[in-house]
Amino acid sequence: MTKLEFGPVALGYHALKGMLFTPASDESLQQLINWLESQPRYGELLNEARQWHGSSLELECDFNRMCIGPTKLLVPPYESVYRDYGRQIHTERTVAVADFYQQLGLIPDSGFNEPADYIGNELEFLFCAEAMSYQQVQQDPQAAAELTLLAQTFLQHHLGTWYQDFTTGMSKHARLKFWTCYAQVLEDFLADRLGTLEINNPIKKCHLDA
Repeated sequence: MTKLEFGPVALGYHALKGMLFTPASDESLQQLINWLESQPRYGELLNEARQWHGSSLELECDFNRMCIGPTKLLVPPYESVYRDYGRQIHTERTVAVADFYQQLGLIPDSGFNEPADYIGNELEFLFCAEAMSYQQVQQDPQAAAELTLLAQTFLQHHLGTWYQDFTTGMSKHARLKFWTCYAQVLEDFLADRLGTLEINNPIKKCHLDA
């Protein structure tokens, strides 16, 4: 599957997730730039991304300080921390997230040593589901609809319930403007995706006290 076959929604997920896995990679930054060039309203992040291209190690340092450690996490990147008591990871909610992945035959990349409910993994799942759906639209509309529904259900019940806590934390603790702009774009993109869903009973967002 080529990038042109991902479809517009999947392309957004693809561009945004890369910076959460390899923030010091010029490839990840270039993928983000390529997508942002087709999104006029995100010009501020585009300018920041262009400035860091070719010298992005500092971006990784700031991201790791907030989200990876080794000290106390300022911005935990795990769903279970926000939605379960005690700021825990590897909970039953993590297992529930992994069960969604298995419906597409996906498992988190062990090389990153992150649990299923790491935000990058959740974006990766949404990317895969949306890309597969786009590819199936002409060949098998029913399969495409089922994949879209799977992505929507996951967003509604998982990432859509906690992403604002993550982006708010990143905006608060980032030292580099790039990550403040990135958090705003990620929040805007996911809010748009949630806005396309016909939800009769919106899920109440839960917030983690700082």
